[in-house]
Amino acid sequence: MESLITLRRELHKYPELSGEESETSQKVIHELEKCDPSQIIKNVGGDGIVAIFNPSENEADKTILFRAELDGLPIHEATEADHQSVHQGKMHACGHDGHMAILIGLARELQKKRPDRVRVLLLFQPAEETGKGALKILEDKKFKELIIDHGYALHNLPGFDENTLYIRSDSFASASVGVDISIKGESSHAAYPEQGMNPSNVIAGIIQKINDEFEDFSKSHSGSKYAVTYIKMGEKAFGTSPGEAAMGLTFRSETDEMLKKCLDWVENLVKNEADSFSGSITTSRVEPFAATINSSEGCDIVKNAAKEMDVEVEELERAFPWSEDFGRFGEKFPITLFGLGSGNDSAPLHSEKYDFNDSLLPTGVRIFKAIIDCYS
Repeated sequence: MESLITLRRELHKYPELSGEESETSQKVIHELEKCDPSQIIKNVGGDGIVAIFNPSENEADKTILFRAELDGLPIHEATEADHQSVHQGKMHACGHDGHMAILIGLARELQKKRPDRVRVLLLFQPAEETGKGALKILEDKKFKELIIDHGYALHNLPGFDENTLYIRSDSFASASVGVDISIKGESSHAAYPEQGMNPSNVIAGIIQKINDEFEDFSKSHSGSKYAVTYIKMGEKAFGTSPGEAAMGLTFRSETDEMLKKCLDWVENLVKNEADSFSGSITTSRVEPFAATINSSEGCDIVKNAAKEMDVEVEELERAFPWSEDFGRFGEKFPITLFGLGSGNDSAPLHSEKYDFNDSLLPTGVRIFKAIIDCYS
């Protein structure tokens, strides 16, 4: 495991953002080539990689996929670790470095012993953080040709018991989407604001109406949340009444159907506000994430694998409010995503203080290997 920890920290030191993962991809390919896979498919949906391990002798009865992510986040790291990011304003603040290392550890295990009747695919996905990577992979001809029976992935969970497995059948992680609202009025001299169309009242009205009405709306749409993510209007100039503004909202729900109802509701609310405004208001949806809906069969296999490895399992009562691009793969084949506790004292995900807990590496490898054994 020492070499795997070294590799994880090397990946942590050189993060790349979504859609820019070429150097990370090359490092992963270099490690995979040492493991003698049957095939490595490169440039899948961008910088994505699929390593294929065919059965030792027999034809494959099943093909199962395991996924890790390549991308980091636009955050300035402040861990002060020896392996802290050398790229200013970029860091692995979500543990994707650890997830990659776990899959490479699994590749090393498969090099030692291939399963008898199972084909294993190791997918290293780009652009998970923006919700764009999975769709690009699914649209790639090279990936479309693969027939996959089930896909698995894990995500580390800061604030949860270390090396305990967390799972939930049905909805595990929420669907989410950003809503951009653009408001076009007319600027004027600040001494004569009545000669222009200042959009500040529109922004205030939209926020106030959402705040007043969302609680009632969410009572019949349990698990739905929203947040105002940005507001932009004017510059630091006191002689001008600005005429343009923009704001962003994020909505999250446990299912895709529930999220659609949220979006229809808020877009109708904005339309009503636009009817009373002389300028124009437009909305657009950005960074859509599908809900991650776990297969019940896959959950049973994960729980059995954990039992074989003597790993504690906790079943969650509710889906997580955060989103995972892995959910998009559920459109092609059944999927199962589970969490692995990083410890109660760990810094939260997407924090400048976050660092992956290396003690999860052997547990992750063992669980994935045990899942393969369940199919053998």
